[in-house]
Amino acid sequence: MSNNILPYDDSSIDSIVGYASLLLNKSLSIVLPITDNGIFKGKGGFGQKVEKLYFKYEPNSKPEPDFYKVGMELKTTPLKKIKKGFVSKERLVFNIIDFEKEYKENFNTSSFWRKNQLLLLMFYLHEQEKLDIDYIFKIIRLWQFPATDLKIIKDDWTNIVLKIKNGKAHEISEGDTLYLGACTKGANNTSLRSQPFSGEMAMQRAFSLKSKYLNFIIEKSLTNEEILIDYDEYDKILNEDNSLSEPKAEYKRINLKEVEPIVKSIDEYKEGETFEDLVIKKFNPFIGFSTDEIIEKLKIDKPTAKNILNILSKFIMGVTNKKIEEFEKADVLMKTIKLENSGALKESMSFGQIQYKEIVNEEWEDSYWYNTIIKRFFFIIFQKDFEGVLRLKGVFFWTMPVNDIEVSRLFWEDTKGKITSNDFNHFIKISDKRICHVRPKAINSFDLMETPFGSMEKKKSYWLNSSYIKEVIKNHS
Repeated sequence: MSNNILPYDDSSIDSIVGYASLLLNKSLSIVLPITDNGIFKGKGGFGQKVEKLYFKYEPNSKPEPDFYKVGMELKTTPLKKIKKGFVSKERLVFNIIDFEKEYKENFNTSSFWRKNQLLLLMFYLHEQEKLDIDYIFKIIRLWQFPATDLKIIKDDWTNIVLKIKNGKAHEISEGDTLYLGACTKGANNTSLRSQPFSGEMAMQRAFSLKSKYLNFIIEKSLTNEEILIDYDEYDKILNEDNSLSEPKAEYKRINLKEVEPIVKSIDEYKEGETFEDLVIKKFNPFIGFSTDEIIEKLKIDKPTAKNILNILSKFIMGVTNKKIEEFEKADVLMKTIKLENSGALKESMSFGQIQYKEIVNEEWEDSYWYNTIIKRFFFIIFQKDFEGVLRLKGVFFWTMPVNDIEVSRLFWEDTKGKITSNDFNHFIKISDKRICHVRPKAINSFDLMETPFGSMEKKKSYWLNSSYIKEVIKNHS
């Protein structure tokens, strides 16, 4: 980049951000000239057009940030409109993970951190009926990760690299991590890569920020709340032991008034402790306690709501608000489970309703079911004693194994195929003894949903089988 030809000073953060901000509430077609035939010059995706046509530099895959003189990376990412405002449309994808090189680095020298320490984020409203050059930019801002987030992101990076070092790059899942994901990049059969410690080919993957984390940034931006960076805390995180010692083990806007973090300061972490370690540690003193004993130890009034186990669990983690900030950002699903004194689990685990008119147009990796089962789960297990009193048995974080995700894919394809064929009576049942099944989840027999064929059918949902959940619990006991 050269200051002689650029409409901004590429050695000044203020100049670059000021120039980017000229696009706020505008589109490329409004601010840029067009050719004689009315067609914009430039090829490639929308992000590449922003780089080439507006910022006047050639898109590239170099390891340094786009604005290398100031260490700032440019990222364009879409919004979708909902009733209450804007949310992220999709995850934010960064650089491809080079399995052959990434494991040789520590976090400070990693491809992700070298390129993405300082982000210029440009959120635009994606409207299906418009050309991309007509998309309106709604949020333009600088972003640095708060120290408490950076701690989790660093541990996420470590978890990803550990799988590479252990010859398990083919088993990497987005559910392995909290904020920083490793999403698949490219078609299943054409985007396989070699890995250094195994002969098995692995899906090409890229670092990414999860969609729910982006919602946090969006909400902070829409409320004009600034993120204050404590560089002393940054130094603590970046200078702690960088060796790869293994860490132990639907779209909604985030209402900032409803969320509360578990970790108020990085000083709460002990040396080498991860976020998940810290959460589990908070539960350990309560293992074996009944709900009444937990209430007594916490010195709180007994909750009267039906979801008392959920409320008590949040109290144990030090959260009194409606939602847990870290779980919201990471899209962690917290599930409280009740076992009989025999260890039996009576109820399967329900999820969202199958949207008949949407599933027929879904691809697997964009589907609701895929993006649900790849989440990180936090299970809180209560079990009845011989007197029928519920007691806290244990807690653990869990991600569905890759082999089970494949079984779930076949289940989803079967479900989609039957809906596409107008067959609503032969879905996979719990008696088929698969990992998951379809069954009704409606208020009553009159609670119906329109199908792609204009008919009305009883609402049905995705379920994980109770036998499968019981086996997961058994393996973590």
